[in-house]
Amino acid sequence: MKNSPLAFQIWSIFVIITIGISTLFMLLVPWALRDFFTQHTYATIREAQSIYINNGKMLKDIHDIAEWDQIQQQYQTVKHILFLQDGQVLAGSTSLLIFNNYNFILEEARVQQAAAQQYVRTIDGEKMYYIIRQGELAGFPVYLFSYTWEAYQNDLVENLFSQLLWLIAIILLVSWIPSFLMARYITKPIIKMENHVRDIANRNWYESIDVDRDDEIGKLGQSIERMRKQLVEQEDMQRSFLQHISHELKTPVMVIRSYAQAIADGIFPKGGLEGSIEVIDKEAARMEKRVKDLLYLTKLDFFMTKRVAEETIRIADLIENIVELLRWQRQELNWQLDLEEIEFKGSLEQWKVVMENLLDNQIRYADTIIVIRVSQRLINKQPYMFIRIFNDGPPLEEDLIDRLFEEYQQGFKGQFGLGLAIVREIVGHHSGRIWVNNEEEGVAFYLEIPII
Repeated sequence: MKNSPLAFQIWSIFVIITIGISTLFMLLVPWALRDFFTQHTYATIREAQSIYINNGKMLKDIHDIAEWDQIQQQYQTVKHILFLQDGQVLAGSTSLLIFNNYNFILEEARVQQAAAQQYVRTIDGEKMYYIIRQGELAGFPVYLFSYTWEAYQNDLVENLFSQLLWLIAIILLVSWIPSFLMARYITKPIIKMENHVRDIANRNWYESIDVDRDDEIGKLGQSIERMRKQLVEQEDMQRSFLQHISHELKTPVMVIRSYAQAIADGIFPKGGLEGSIEVIDKEAARMEKRVKDLLYLTKLDFFMTKRVAEETIRIADLIENIVELLRWQRQELNWQLDLEEIEFKGSLEQWKVVMENLLDNQIRYADTIIVIRVSQRLINKQPYMFIRIFNDGPPLEEDLIDRLFEEYQQGFKGQFGLGLAIVREIVGHHSGRIWVNNEEEGVAFYLEIPII
């Protein structure tokens, strides 16, 4: 069954459930209503007896016994026997079965305390329901014995059972048709999404998925749509990545090859062998830096999907160490550090890359000063580490501020457009955010990181 269409599976389950419930219902109904039918039987007997009762007396006069058979025809399922205290039968006829049990019936009537009492007795495997009523006839105490057999109750059960059986059969047949249509309606969007997923697997992912519903199926469709958009975005990024790679590596490769060929021909473009080799080495270093950034960005994408071992990071020590390493590049710059001692959990390797890339950017653009301030703030009762890195260099182009942390976005002194993109990825992975603002005397980068 699991290999059948989903609509058929849903419909089959509905059919099985309805048949099971109906079968259980038909089995339990006679048992559950047995007491009801028993009480109904006694009520019928009492109603039949009421014809013969007048103010607690049986009929009006003893002469009315002649009309007994004519009155009894009104309730053919209930039989009556009228007898005296000594057992003499005044009216009614006793069958052989009743005759054989007559002494028991007479004994029950004699010891009966209530004016009327109901009994049940099994005779030759069949139940007999009866009521013995005490009364008077022409001043003499008499007993009215009224009875009916279980067959009457069985007739009621069979009649009701057959009617219920037909009713349930009609309901089942009528309900199976709309249930099948409902199953097809439920599975229709799933089939639609299956076709879209098949197209996505074949890299045909430019057609959007529109599932206009908010239930679980709609949420599944929304998830597939998000996946499709991410795949499209990833493909566009891949294409852009390859274009930028070819563009970024083309120039240094061309320079290296041209200089190498010139040296092989005995020509030194930079006036001498040493100067020409220096150009080749510089371009090779540029290529190495670009390749390292690209490899690290790829490595970072991998680590973002994995759980990286976290360690305690002392941000003040980290910044001071990196400043000491980078200070020599421009010794004339004035570094001002105001670092609060803050510890947080994260990847030390990744945060080294963050600070190195940010401070390398400051060194390239700063005129005379770089200011780094680290403090702690409460945002919605949650402690955050707040970092401000300022340089007094020229302001950023306005159209670049919002795109500065995207791949391959470069300022006028930018190198490859990957350093700040790597910073954004790492900060985002640590649930933080980074932004940049032009200020009156320079440019400031801001980081906001939750302290866990």
